[in-house]
Amino acid sequence: MGALAYSQRWAAFFKKYDHWRYFFAEWNKVVYLKSYRKHHPVGALEKSLHHGIRWLIHSITQGPDRGSGTYYHHSGWTSSYPETTGYIIPSLLRYAQTGDGPWAESAESAAFEAGKWLLEVQRNDGGWPGGYMHQQRDSVVFNTGQIIRGMRALYLYTGEEVYKQSAHRAIEWIWDQLDAEGKFSSNDFMGAVRVYGTYVVAPILAWVPHFEADKDVWEAKARLHLDWVLTQQQENFWLANCDNTLHKNHKPIIHTIAYTLDGLFDAGCLLKEAKYKIAAIGGAEVLAQKFVERGLLHGRYDKQWCGSEAFIPTGGAQLAILWNKIAADDSHSFWAVEARSSMNTLLSVIATSGARTARDVGGALQGSFPMWGRYETFGLPNWATKYMVDSLMNELNWSDER
Repeated sequence: MGALAYSQRWAAFFKKYDHWRYFFAEWNKVVYLKSYRKHHPVGALEKSLHHGIRWLIHSITQGPDRGSGTYYHHSGWTSSYPETTGYIIPSLLRYAQTGDGPWAESAESAAFEAGKWLLEVQRNDGGWPGGYMHQQRDSVVFNTGQIIRGMRALYLYTGEEVYKQSAHRAIEWIWDQLDAEGKFSSNDFMGAVRVYGTYVVAPILAWVPHFEADKDVWEAKARLHLDWVLTQQQENFWLANCDNTLHKNHKPIIHTIAYTLDGLFDAGCLLKEAKYKIAAIGGAEVLAQKFVERGLLHGRYDKQWCGSEAFIPTGGAQLAILWNKIAADDSHSFWAVEARSSMNTLLSVIATSGARTARDVGGALQGSFPMWGRYETFGLPNWATKYMVDSLMNELNWSDER
């Protein structure tokens, strides 16, 4: 986002009285963050979980269809986003399956409706469109890979074959985009290759037990891509070709770094391949150490792990999820437990507004902290809240992760 667009968002933000209150509440959080974190009670984490789920349900039910959108203070709700709707579904169903949450029934209903909508908008080629629906983009590998997460959650929850059939079409289309070197070189990010295809490979591997006939071929293709990704990782575990922009690829955001590391770790577990897990743990530990030392992460990191820009809570939540997986896999990873718990407290503090909030705002996690950071400026991206509630459910032992 250029300087002009950034300035325009500031101007649009301050046109509403409520936004001045949000601004001063945010500034107060920034100034007194250390104190807020120190005195944040355990019960506040569960409150943040429930309110985050309520907001995700609202993000699905507020629009003309049953996809989830993103809310921007300066411009309101976007159209629905198929990709993020896809991976919000497992979060809603995980919350719903305990039956204990105040919005369990609504979460289940919203997940079912979102799943039906995704089936309706799946393309004839098997993929799903990139970006928001109003952008009318072609099918995209990464976005399609996230929607099969939702299809799998719905299949496990309901046993309905339609979700399994939909996922198989999508997976076959995804593999058609993989080249001989192991890169997703067509129908993916802006015509450029990126390493966070690991986060596409992992959910495909999770589907393998349901498609035994495809096991050998799919696992071979998965290894081909994962091995290519390892060629992009430096000795210090930093990853090249990891950003979701073209002009800042030399210092990727922690959101896409976390995508890549999480995909490597999950794929390593599913394939029983230690090299992928080691690659993931190395990067995760570097960022955990930086977080514990500083109390906050930067939004971007260059090849020397030097940080810049404001914290991106989405990436923080994703890293907390990965740290939780590492801790569960290795009981000696005390650093992972410390970092996970500290991050979850931070996320809950950030998501807890110090000002009275409207339904479109309350409970959601913002794109940047402070909210005027360069990533999703003044925005409440649905994927941020999705990852926060996932991580809080882990922290609170709220059922098994699906």
